[in-house]
Amino acid sequence: MARDYRKEFEWFHSHPEVGFKEYETTKRIKEILKEENIEEVPLNLETGALAVIRGEKSGNNRLLRADIDALPVTEESGLEYASKNEGVMHACGHDIHLVSGLMTASILNKNKANVKGNVYILFQPGEEVFDGARNVIKTGVTKDIDEFYAFHVDPFREVGIIETSQGGVTSSVDRFKIIVKGVGSHAAIPHEGENPISVITDIANWIYSRSDRHVDAFSPRVISITRINAGNIWNVIPESGELEGTIRTLDDSVRSEIKDEFNNAVKAFASLNNVTIDIEWQEGSHVTFNDEELYEKSLKVANALNLKTGKRDNMLIGDDFGDYAPKGSGKKSLYVLIGSGKGYTYHHPKFIANPDVLEISSKYMAELIKE
Repeated sequence: MARDYRKEFEWFHSHPEVGFKEYETTKRIKEILKEENIEEVPLNLETGALAVIRGEKSGNNRLLRADIDALPVTEESGLEYASKNEGVMHACGHDIHLVSGLMTASILNKNKANVKGNVYILFQPGEEVFDGARNVIKTGVTKDIDEFYAFHVDPFREVGIIETSQGGVTSSVDRFKIIVKGVGSHAAIPHEGENPISVITDIANWIYSRSDRHVDAFSPRVISITRINAGNIWNVIPESGELEGTIRTLDDSVRSEIKDEFNNAVKAFASLNNVTIDIEWQEGSHVTFNDEELYEKSLKVANALNLKTGKRDNMLIGDDFGDYAPKGSGKKSLYVLIGSGKGYTYHHPKFIANPDVLEISSKYMAELIKE
């Protein structure tokens, strides 16, 4: 009897787990791989799994990434199979990705005679928490992979539309925290102190009005301030304060230029205001860069399957898939969006990914990576 993957999807959706804690998710993935007689190879991580289909024709090594982690979001979808784990939800479609990965593996495993080389299906943990791909890379399992593939559901498009483009398609991700250390004083005698709040305000204004002056205006980027924290009472000027945010770009040179400008500006503000300013960087994922040849291949496969295609809109959302084959690495990658039904945006408590996309996505990805 053929497996009911829609029921499997409902199970995964109702049993979400956050990054690096996907224990039951991993257990079920491995059970399905075994039941489907799909070869599993060691991943050497606490969570996640790696399957391989060894094609009967010669070819290079290719890998399909399917992320498996959920988010710390309380679900409000109203689905009958909504999350049973309080405060955790598949609000980004990773349940679709992992079940599609299982279905793709099953399709290829039953058609090894038409598969060239080895195809690996990676069920990756921790995509939402920075280090998922990096942890996989550290195990060494990707060193002999020539081409990397992934897809993401798109809740803004109707089911089954294939969207992609050449070049950068998901952004680099950098997190910055600026710590200003001044001199505290009574609010009534500010001249006796050095107010970090005024400096933080100046830095915030500079970020929004001047930080793009020395980088290419035609290269997409976004700089967002997401947290400011200083003081705890109305009549005291605090000793210190913090400003935190993120920088997203689709070009590594622009990424480097913005960081250099930030570092230089921090030194200037410190000198002008007689305060100490430190800036901390947390470097996230690389830009996901679509190879031109694989991009053309993606369109040909979509046309052969009579699937609608569209050009991907620029969105400065990061995905650690970019770490597997950064530009200049000598490896190729392809990342596509597949419409999953118009609805609420990613990470929203009412987000719903239509399971009708499962059959379309798995057949498309199987055809795309079989050779």
